[in-house]
Order: sequence, then structure tokens, then C-alpha cells
Amino acid sequence: MDPAAVVSAFPGAERMSEVPDAWHWSVAPGSHAAAVLSADGGHLFQVNSRDSYDEGLVRALLLTAREKSAELLAGDAPLRAVPGFQYEGRTFDVLAAARPGVHRYHEVKEPELQQITWAIFPGYACEFAGPNLYSMEDARESFIRFLRPADLNRDAVPYIRLWFDNTVTGGGTDNPDGILAKWMTLDRELKLLDGAPGSFVTFQTFRGKKFRVEWEGGDWLLSGEPGKDEPRRLGLDEVLALAESVLHG
Repeated sequence: MDPAAVVSAFPGAERMSEVPDAWHWSVAPGSHAAAVLSADGGHLFQVNSRDSYDEGLVRALLLTAREKSAELLAGDAPLRAVPGFQYEGRTFDVLAAARPGVHRYHEVKEPELQQITWAIFPGYACEFAGPNLYSMEDARESFIRFLRPADLNRDAVPYIRLWFDNTVTGGGTDNPDGILAKWMTLDRELKLLDGAPGSFVTFQTFRGKKFRVEWEGGDWLLSGEPGKDEPRRLGLDEVLALAESVLHG
């Protein structure tokens, strides 16, 4: 199929200035889409936005995606983050891409176009783990629930994979692969360790590093720190500060 012919025929589609082979269209008030052909002309890189459209930022994303076409399309990673993206006034540090099946931008109305469209959006390195840490289901959940790619004003939502069991609350994770979680969930479960002997919280960062936290006699015992063979006794505030630090960097 010819993606340029399909996209240029969308209602309201207009050529974008300063970006070759790119179009912008609006599907509803406050909702915008823009897309550019890959360097080989056979794929489409698309940015969606909701109540956050920034033409300069979107133009920079499209130009970078076109320039990095080969890197974005290589392999079969469901989510990919290309480092080095910058835009003045923003703190994003990667250009992120989700392959067909993770996003569903054209699945209903243009299924052929869907198969050659990659969703692109600005992101933060701490949000993306190595491809081996994602199943397709994980990637789809992360894309929809955590990354919120249509919000171009969003803050970072660090990647967290979480395992926990609490003997007092009865809460816990049954899946041996853990769950993807937000900071508020990790924060809550670490606090709930207080007075719950035999409980634990294990979390994994975007770098693939795992940390385990238990409670014992008024202290939180932290295991998994590089270079430390024995658990370290910490106060709750120290554990929370360390967790937030390793999740972001």
C-alpha cells in the first residue's frame, strides 16, 4: 500500500512545513495527529496528542523519527527508546516508539496502514526497560496505562516491576513475573511493611536491577544494592528516597 496516499486523504490532513513527507490532522477538538514517512517511504511514524499539542515539539519528533528510521524499525522490540532526543524547554531525553500491536491507532478503520505504523512520542530513559523484560502484553499495558503517549506535557513514569506479599493486609502478587506498577503502588506497599514480619517487597528498575525490602524490629532491610553482600537496615524515609533515586537513574 501507499501510506502517503492514505494519510493525505484523511479529512483535514494538511502538509506540515519544514518536515518532508509529513501531515497533520485533527480528529476532534483538542485531539491532534501528525505523521511522517520513514526514510524508505514504506512505514509511518505517528504522534497523537490530546489537549497538549505543541507544533514545535511534534515537528522535532517527526524529524528525529525520520532520521532514525532504521534504528526504530530494526528488530522486534515492542517498545523502543532512542536516546539523545532533546527539545528546548522540555526535559524529555528519548524518542520512544511502539510497534503495531502495542498501539492500535488505525486498527479499525485502516488495518493495512496499522501494520506499517509506529507510534512515536517523547519520553524519559527511566520509563523503558530492555526488550527482554517486556512481553507484548506488558508493552501494551505500559503504553496505555503508564506512558500516556498522547499527553505531550507529562512527567516521567519510571518503569517498575513489582512483587510483594504482606502477611497483615493479605495483599500480594501471584504472577511469578510480578506486575507493572506506578510509584504510588510501590510507595504504599513499602509503607505497609511496617509491623508486618514475614512480608516483603521486591521491585525491579528499568536497568533490570532488583531490590528486596523486608521489615524487622522497626527497621526496613534492603537487599540488592551493588557491592553490598548483606541487607542494610534503613528507616522508611531512607528506603523511599533510595527507591525513587534508583528508579529514575
